Amino acid sequence: MTKYVSSSTSTLFFILIGLFVAVFVGIFVALFGSTVGEHYGALLALPAVMIIGIWFFFDRYSLLFIILLSRASIDMILEGTRFGNFGLGAVLNALVIIIALIAIFEKSTLIQKTIRQTWMVFLGIAFVSVFLSPAPLVAVKSFLVLLSYASIFVISIVLIKSEEDYGRWMRAIFLSSVIPVLYAFVDIAHGGFRSQESEGFRISSTFAHPNIFAFYLVLIISMGFFVFKTKATYMPVYMRKLLPVFILLLLGLLVLTKTRSAWASCFAFFAIYALLYERKYLLYILLALVLALMIPEIRDRLTNLGQGNEVVNYSKLNSYAWRKQIWHDGLSFMTPSHYFFGYGLEAFKERSPDFFTMSGGAKSGAHSVFVQLFFETGALGLLAYIWLHIKMVTLLVPFYKKNKLMIFTIVMFILEFAFEAYADNMLSYLSYIWYLWFVIGATYAVNIVKQHKYVDESSKVVANT
Repeated sequence: MTKYVSSSTSTLFFILIGLFVAVFVGIFVALFGSTVGEHYGALLALPAVMIIGIWFFFDRYSLLFIILLSRASIDMILEGTRFGNFGLGAVLNALVIIIALIAIFEKSTLIQKTIRQTWMVFLGIAFVSVFLSPAPLVAVKSFLVLLSYASIFVISIVLIKSEEDYGRWMRAIFLSSVIPVLYAFVDIAHGGFRSQESEGFRISSTFAHPNIFAFYLVLIISMGFFVFKTKATYMPVYMRKLLPVFILLLLGLLVLTKTRSAWASCFAFFAIYALLYERKYLLYILLALVLALMIPEIRDRLTNLGQGNEVVNYSKLNSYAWRKQIWHDGLSFMTPSHYFFGYGLEAFKERSPDFFTMSGGAKSGAHSVFVQLFFETGALGLLAYIWLHIKMVTLLVPFYKKNKLMIFTIVMFILEFAFEAYADNMLSYLSYIWYLWFVIGATYAVNIVKQHKYVDESSKVVANT
């Protein structure tokens, strides 16, 4: 009898708790709903946050696996959940940062040492720059985005404890391309992305802009080529056999993005590979260039750079000349007193109407990571950002003899990013940079694992002799 009463009381207690939570959530949703009006995506964010929170509590790494598998496909969904500067995307960023912080304080000294050697100085300068910014709230958000890039790098090192781990996570990143590739055909059927009529037809698939999709495609193409050439065992045999066809499909989609810097990055990857490893690929590259120039829209996109390079009355500048104009105006606006520390994060966009002669009162990003960082964080921030990439290369190079194509591919990723950063707002392309830094960190980690394994096996051999 006592047992029965205890069980009934326990059941009643949980029912009362459930009713309380239901009432609380109901009141919150009602108030929240009246605030957001017809912005239904923001309402959907609430139950999503609750589910993600519970999942994070029970198994944060399986949640991260799903995030990486799907992050390339959900930009538009996340945008629909935004309410002001906050949305489900901010929650995912926060979770990644929290997971990284837990890892830094709980795991090996390798992580702490690596983060000190690469990201720490730049993040410290960026943090100080928040307090100099003319738009503090936006600057805080920008800093958290930068922090999430370092966090995804830290997490990738934590996760890779064996070659099997590396294979599992690389499969997830490669498979993240399936939905964007399929949705690209939906994008094509609906007329693509049109920001300017002069650019004609472009595709962005599941991403917010064609440029982001293009840079992501270059990453996946390079990864796919590496897997194909090395016959990586972590990719199923049937997938490896289909890789040449899939890579050709991705190259076709890359052409349709009309992102010239991504075209150049992809060309550089294959050209340098051909020069270093297989000269026969130079013939394939030459043939591809000839075929590409036979397509009118590609030819026009390239020859467009030769027109509209001067400001004459109300003549229209081409995109590169427009970039050079805003760079010139921004750098000319700077006073020597701001050369070392800059004007603060997000200052370039916030102050662009003050100096850009073609702004028309509208705010515009720098369209160059280097110009943006020099303007916002000064020479110190820019040099620290360049240093972290150089240092990453120096950390990878010692593994080149044992894993030539793997290290070549990752170093090319870093060089491609530097080239793309020259003329684009790369720091705001979150999903692409997450994948980039996860692959960089995971590759570094798996080579550390292999090195330790080799040392351990050598020690055993010596001990047995």
